[in-house]
Amino acid sequence: MRKLSVILPLAFLAFSSVAVNSQSSSSLNTYTQSVTREVLASGYPTQDHLQILELVRYTIAPRTKLPTHTHPGIQIERVEVGTLTYTVIEGEAKVTKANGTKLIIKKGETIQLTVGDSLVEPAGMIHYGENQTSKAIILLSASLFNANQPKAILINPKNR
Repeated sequence: MRKLSVILPLAFLAFSSVAVNSQSSSSLNTYTQSVTREVLASGYPTQDHLQILELVRYTIAPRTKLPTHTHPGIQIERVEVGTLTYTVIEGEAKVTKANGTKLIIKKGETIQLTVGDSLVEPAGMIHYGENQTSKAIILLSASLFNANQPKAILINPKNR
């Protein structure tokens, strides 16, 4: 079993903002100061509030590398603007290119995702994204996460 070296509180990572109602909220990533997370809509699919469903717009600044992390549930994303360099560290992600081509990105593989490409990140898959360009990236994301956990759990690759 891999060690999770750091589990950041909700305030430390752009992915970690939680909207407790359907109002839009934004937070600046205090970890990298270069990612914004705007919750466009959110809600609890069941009355027990164990999971939260969110629609989010991420904006990733130029020349930004996100930390290696995993999520406590499924997340799907679509590139609206820019080119995201995406690397799978452990597990696999499903990609659908804008032209309809379907790909599986496996452990150790990196792909360039461009406008119209979409991505499915299963729970527990370890990965990171990077903006290697001089322009911002905008991603639309839907997620179904465990409500009592951070949106992103950072992984220290040295302790895996």
